[in-house]
Amino acid sequence: MDLNSLYYFIETAKELNITQTAKRLNMTQQTLSNHIARLEEYYEAKLFYRHPKLQLTHAGKEVLSFAHQLQQEEANLKAVLVDTVRSDVGEISLSASSPRFNYYLPDVLKRFSGRYPNVTIDLIDRTSDASEKLVQKNQVDFAVTVDTDAKRLGLNVKSTHPDPVYFCVSDRLLYKYYGESIQALKEKSVNGADLADFAMIPYLIVTAQGRMGKRIDECFSEAGYTPRVYLKATYTTIMGPLCNAALAGCFTSHMNLSRWKAQIDADVNIFPLLRHGKPLSLELCVIYNKQRYLNHHCRFFLDLLDEQFSTIEEEKLTHINI
Repeated sequence: MDLNSLYYFIETAKELNITQTAKRLNMTQQTLSNHIARLEEYYEAKLFYRHPKLQLTHAGKEVLSFAHQLQQEEANLKAVLVDTVRSDVGEISLSASSPRFNYYLPDVLKRFSGRYPNVTIDLIDRTSDASEKLVQKNQVDFAVTVDTDAKRLGLNVKSTHPDPVYFCVSDRLLYKYYGESIQALKEKSVNGADLADFAMIPYLIVTAQGRMGKRIDECFSEAGYTPRVYLKATYTTIMGPLCNAALAGCFTSHMNLSRWKAQIDADVNIFPLLRHGKPLSLELCVIYNKQRYLNHHCRFFLDLLDEQFSTIEEEKLTHINI
């Protein structure tokens, strides 16, 4: 069996297009087709239907499943050999959203590189949904996600930590829409803001609909109205300037707010966001595939992540001007 041909078969199965795959792999279509033909001859089975478009046959699906397993076994073998020969070199691949990278990576990398300066970190910016798929397919070592159903997905969870969600709005914006009644409104929201009480103000709405965005949408549905949108943005990083300028109400997770709080004006209230009458919190998870072997530096990196995320539970960020 030719391992190179098996690799080219996997790559072709991703796009199901000989022309595009050959171009991406910087090879001719004929060379790629020869690799596929070599495998079909070896297994004595057609791996693709050619017409009306390229599709995997049943045999092709079986070979693809085997090829993925073989790739994973080879990756595990390399990881084992790193542990037995040199545990101070290698690479770690990690998938998460960029706001989460910005929160935990600077501190984690500083400590990690002190022990493993020759290990490369490969970061992949993805939502929780996309990160889970990469872990399931064994395309990354591990991922940081929220609200993962690990049992259903067949994944291992290193740790889970609550990541509360906050509603942030300045006194100036509240006064513009609620006048002298804002004091009573804030006193009512000391233990958490019900969005039904804040229907008049404009909002920043995040268009990258990750799981936090979906939970916030559920809060608006529970409140019984569609929010008045002042600004749409891909991520919540513009939250601080919008709140400081008294332009919109914003939402953020504890993880992000802990980095931004020092830049937020004193008159910005930070309320826990309520859903079904209780503070809304995401469950932050570090996940990896059960079939993946984690060598020494991977396990150390995971331990550092666990320590970093544990600080979320210790810091109190609620701030209400009463």
